[in-house]
Amino acid sequence: MKNLALLTLGTLLTISLFAQEKTADDLVKSMKKEDITYAQLMQGMGMAKNNIDMGIISMNKFLVDRGIDLIRTHPAPKAKPWFIMAEEDREGFKSMLVYYDKKMDEDVEAIEKAVNQKDWMKALEASQELSNSCISCHISYKDKVKYIME
Repeated sequence: MKNLALLTLGTLLTISLFAQEKTADDLVKSMKKEDITYAQLMQGMGMAKNNIDMGIISMNKFLVDRGIDLIRTHPAPKAKPWFIMAEEDREGFKSMLVYYDKKMDEDVEAIEKAVNQKDWMKALEASQELSNSCISCHISYKDKVKYIME
C-alpha cells in the first residue's frame, strides 16, 4: 500500500510538472460518443482489464487483444467526465484524464509487445503496471465523486 501511495504521489507530481499537449476537451472531442455514463464507461474499462488478465492467464492472445482494443478505442460518455466532480476538483481531474489516457495507451502497448513475443510473464508484469495506473487514478479521486448529478 505504501508503494501505491508513492506511485500516486509521483503521478500527481508528474502531472503538475508537465504541460499537457492535449486538453481534456480535446480528448473527449476526439472520441466517439456513446449513450453511457462515466461509471458505465469505467465498468467497460474494468471488463477490458479482465479480458487482458484472463487472456494472459490462459495464454489467449485473442482475449488480450480484445481488452487492449477497448482500452485504446473506448468511447466518451454522454456527459463530460469531469461533471462527476465538484467545481473545485474539475481542473485537476481533467489533467488526470489526459495523463492517464496516454499512460494507459503506453501500458497496453507494453502488454501487446510482450504477448506478441509470447512472453507471458512480461505481459503479466505489464498488466500489473496497467493495474497500478487504474488504481492510482481511482485513489486520487474516488472520495471526490459527486454521486448526484446536477
